[in-house]
Amino acid sequence: MAIFKLLLSALLVLGAAIAQEEVVILSPRVGTLIDIHENRFYRIFPKVRNFISAQVYSTSFTGYKVRIVVNRKGKEKTYEKKMSLNQFTRFQNKINAQPEFTDEARAIMYAGMDFLRASDILTDLKKPQFVKIVDNKNMRLNGTLVSFENSFISVQTPREIEQVNLNDVKRISYRLYSNEFLRLKSYIYVISGAMGLNVASIYNSQRSPRLDESWYYRFYGIVMGLLFSSELYEALATLLTPSETFILSQEEYEKNVK
Repeated sequence: MAIFKLLLSALLVLGAAIAQEEVVILSPRVGTLIDIHENRFYRIFPKVRNFISAQVYSTSFTGYKVRIVVNRKGKEKTYEKKMSLNQFTRFQNKINAQPEFTDEARAIMYAGMDFLRASDILTDLKKPQFVKIVDNKNMRLNGTLVSFENSFISVQTPREIEQVNLNDVKRISYRLYSNEFLRLKSYIYVISGAMGLNVASIYNSQRSPRLDESWYYRFYGIVMGLLFSSELYEALATLLTPSETFILSQEEYEKNVK
């Protein structure tokens, strides 16, 4: 009897040891290794930043652990978390309740993940143009996008040029550039010049200046009107052109897809 108990204990210990080394398939849809694409699609570990891969291991007959690999400052770092049977079942049901991760589903998913190509988006944006930026602290910055270099966005505000690190930006809005309103430019120039001339004429009528001064003020009014016309055109184009918003933060993206 003692020998039987000893053998049984040894088998249990051996079984537990084997179970600790056994990789468990969380779902046939992800296999033994959950990669970054599957994690994004099924949202298995949505709160894990810089996720690379994950594997689930059995630690006992009712216990599990998940080994997660992440990217920390360009280096892979591995850490483990315990997972109960209830958690395992919940993850499993969550994955199985979703459609299969096909090539078409992958293309659709990545089409909305602007944060993965944030640098390319900002590089391709027409400059200069009016933009609205919201950073990670919900601070808003409105101004003219001047340049984007070395992960820094330069924005001209009424007071100064401010720089924002791309990693601190949650979203950016800009107007879709179009030549649709270029035909209005000549009309705006004429109207602005006429307005400047009209203001100068009113000024002359109140002061009764000499003839040379009168023409000087008229010319000055036309010039000021023409200078103002470019600002007026940009303002009208901004109001009339639809805007586009890009989500450049993964955390912000996760909030919007919930």
